[in-house]
Amino acid sequence: MARKPIKIGSMEFPFKKDALAFFKEMLSRYRNNQDVNEDDTDMLYALIERHPESLQKIGCGIKKFYKALTDKGTSCFWLKRTDGTVTEFSYPSAVNAKGKSLLQEFSEACRESVGQSLEEAKKRFFEQYGDKDGKVECEVTGVKIATYESHLDHKKPMTFQVIVQTFIAGRGIKLDRSMLSIPQDNQFVATFEDRDIEKAFREYHGKVAQLRIISAKKNLSLGGSERMTKIKRPVKLN
Repeated sequence: MARKPIKIGSMEFPFKKDALAFFKEMLSRYRNNQDVNEDDTDMLYALIERHPESLQKIGCGIKKFYKALTDKGTSCFWLKRTDGTVTEFSYPSAVNAKGKSLLQEFSEACRESVGQSLEEAKKRFFEQYGDKDGKVECEVTGVKIATYESHLDHKKPMTFQVIVQTFIAGRGIKLDRSMLSIPQDNQFVATFEDRDIEKAFREYHGKVAQLRIISAKKNLSLGGSERMTKIKRPVKLN
């Protein structure tokens, strides 16, 4: 059986050693007590969800990541929560985590719950605004792109991860595996067993998500320099 790559955020790593090298290099780029930039923050959001103590580490929600010293004199990534409390976390522990955390499975269930509506919204957008070749303008670059070249992007600051985390915090949800389905044959992602939570998330996502069509290539290259601009032509879910 072929080895499956490790997927963390927008990146895939052939082996754990490649992921470990990536985050080691990321850590080395920062000075102690320096905040992590927005691009790296997105990767650290995805990384911490793999941590075996992700729920305890994230707590009420993450405000920022930064680099700082530990009590052993070494440096590592730290996070500051929305309530002002802080904690360190080990990127090797997160990379080496076996299986998916409960938070990862909950996030997958959230994405599955809105997946069809997102696909339908994207299809309607291209049908409405596509030119004679079926292409629309990328919101960021203005370049015409086809549907297969595009991503339906949750515009910052309300990225999909942020939407999930604010949903959990806002409703005071205590994650429990009974909320989610037990994976069956040919089922690769978790889905909601609790239909009330599923419905509530769809409604919350519909209210706060700001969706736009951008180039897939551009989406993967966006970083902390992205300006907070108004979407010229938002993608509507309904």
